[in-house]
Amino acid sequence: MSRLQGVLLAVVFVLSAGSSGLFAWPRPALAQARADSFRKEFDEVCAKTADAMTLSTGELRTLVERSDRLVPLLQGLSEPERKVYAKRLLGCRNVYAFVLESRHEH
Repeated sequence: MSRLQGVLLAVVFVLSAGSSGLFAWPRPALAQARADSFRKEFDEVCAKTADAMTLSTGELRTLVERSDRLVPLLQGLSEPERKVYAKRLLGCRNVYAFVLESRHEH
């Protein structure tokens, strides 16, 4: 086997290796960056549930909207994390939505 054939064979192997190949290293880093971004936004959104009754109507609407925008970002998490965060996010959103609805009933 010539040197050129060896190099071409190595390139084909690396490219065909998929997620375990040389060119796959940014994918986990990108997924981790997205997960970190999600968690930061999640923490900010859900941090105010205990104070929901004291928040303005505008703040509550914004928190409901932010909660809704987080849902597609759940796809970047592993399945167990996705399930846990989806349930927790729904709980936070429901608190804000309940307070909003209770204000409109009175």
